[in-house]
Amino acid sequence: MTKQHRRAFLATVGLGSAALAGCTGSLDFGNGDDDDNDDGDDTDNGNDDGTDVEDDYEEADVTAPAIASGDLVDDFEELDWHPMDDDHTTVEESDDALVGDHSMLVESDEEDQAGAFRVFQDGLDIEGQHLSFAVKVDSPLPARVILEARAPGRSDQLTSARSIPTEFDGWMRVEAGWTGERGEPNLGNIQELRIWVEPRQGAEGSISFRVDDMRATESGDQGYVVLTFDDSVESQYTTALPMLEERGWPGVAAIIPDSLHRPNRLTLDHCREMRDAGWDVSAHPHTALPDGFDSSEDRVRYLQNARNYIANRIHEEGARHYFAPYNRMDAESIEDVREVYETSFIFGGQPGAAPPAEGHMLPRVNGHDASDLTRLFDLAADYNQVVVTMVHGVGDLDDVSEEAFAEVLDEIEARDLEVVTVSDLLDA
Repeated sequence: MTKQHRRAFLATVGLGSAALAGCTGSLDFGNGDDDDNDDGDDTDNGNDDGTDVEDDYEEADVTAPAIASGDLVDDFEELDWHPMDDDHTTVEESDDALVGDHSMLVESDEEDQAGAFRVFQDGLDIEGQHLSFAVKVDSPLPARVILEARAPGRSDQLTSARSIPTEFDGWMRVEAGWTGERGEPNLGNIQELRIWVEPRQGAEGSISFRVDDMRATESGDQGYVVLTFDDSVESQYTTALPMLEERGWPGVAAIIPDSLHRPNRLTLDHCREMRDAGWDVSAHPHTALPDGFDSSEDRVRYLQNARNYIANRIHEEGARHYFAPYNRMDAESIEDVREVYETSFIFGGQPGAAPPAEGHMLPRVNGHDASDLTRLFDLAADYNQVVVTMVHGVGDLDDVSEEAFAEVLDEIEARDLEVVTVSDLLDA
């Protein structure tokens, strides 16, 4: 099967069907309540028709990060979107499309933020669903893509803010992982959606981005947390494992295979004990993919070696998942990741959909400080989403102290959240 055909196949059959190995059936993704959160401006110069989510696409192949599951909200073949700032921003059709013939192109000479909005006069109902869309940011990078759902108005709204890496200028799927909430939003009555881009980390230049394939996929009945640990740090076994075992929770060790058995690092025996305790042991090889490879074939070989090491020596279930080193990824490399792994994770600064709408570039958040996480935990519990946290070691000499990590665990336990592995999330 060629790369293009395999990507199209996985997008058509859906993520859950692709995750065949090690099904646990431990989670329930039935119909769930969904609400969302955030803040934004208000503009009323559009004449868009209100829309219920439409039926699925025809049973045709789509190329990831497009998806064929869920209900179509907007295919952007005929634009019902308008500039947030008429003086500086244009909204036009583009033939650079992921699905169909057109996407939406937003361009602006503004450098702080620019975007577009659509009004749904009869209301958009996505209650019990997760919203997601494909986006391609041309400039500036790094950037943040923000979605605002006014449900029904500015006083009752949800916001999702997703970070885009510096080197990633291709299409990626952005899930509406809610990061902010105002009032009492009703996802059964969204009157307006807004999408805009703003620069991060001092990035400069005019704003240009494209949007395509907005869809609503089924939500579960529960909010989740996935606790991930990078870099094969020994304290993951000596400290984090017993702390989680006390609460009956699993974790995910994202290991660097070459680092095992080195001083202050995990060993194979440690990894196997963590596996037996219900953990995923997954791949986090040391080289960032935009560096050090002469060809796609070299990258695929490198990625496959890391997966095979874990699958052959520890377990296949966890070996399906890839955690991007240094939070770096580019558009060419993600296609090679898709060839080898069923999921991939990178810093995104937001919760994600549960179950995921599409399996790659899924968002993680820093897991060091409970005060930074409580809002995300609240929203994930309220809207049945998943927060994937990331730390390295746990202890006085590591990046999070035992006391600080215990505070994070206490915040999770205080909410209606279930701690699971990535495999649990996919194999339900």
